[in-house]
Amino acid sequence: MSDESSSFPTCRRCGRSVRVGREYYEVLEGMHYVCFHYEFEHGMGGENADPDEDCGVAGCPSAPAVRHKDRLVAVVRALVADWSDGPPANWDNHSLPDYLGSLSAWLEDSERYYADRGVSVPWNGWEVVQHAMRAATVHDGEPDRL
Repeated sequence: MSDESSSFPTCRRCGRSVRVGREYYEVLEGMHYVCFHYEFEHGMGGENADPDEDCGVAGCPSAPAVRHKDRLVAVVRALVADWSDGPPANWDNHSLPDYLGSLSAWLEDSERYYADRGVSVPWNGWEVVQHAMRAATVHDGEPDRL
């Protein structure tokens, strides 16, 4: 009987198998996303950076969920403000059905949006919804046009 973990690459930082997100293994320099983040992004605040504090990088595993919720609330308020003088010129979707159709299509194919940018899908759903709500303003509702 073969060991299941032997079919997965090994994270060079923690030594554990990389199962989730292994398609980004090379992009993340042979590490889990979390290991990559703590190795290269989180400590950019200097040697006194605390791994338990939010570093401010989008998707930081140490970020409290409330920060992401607050960001989503701010996005929704900004989208409402866009309509203060009528339909915004920079929006392609000027009706609720068009906007919601685009929102649904973007969410359905969101993995490709992140993959095309070489990043993992954010673990925090608040962040994904924030991106989706902004994208739906101009997205045409077709999954192939992310």
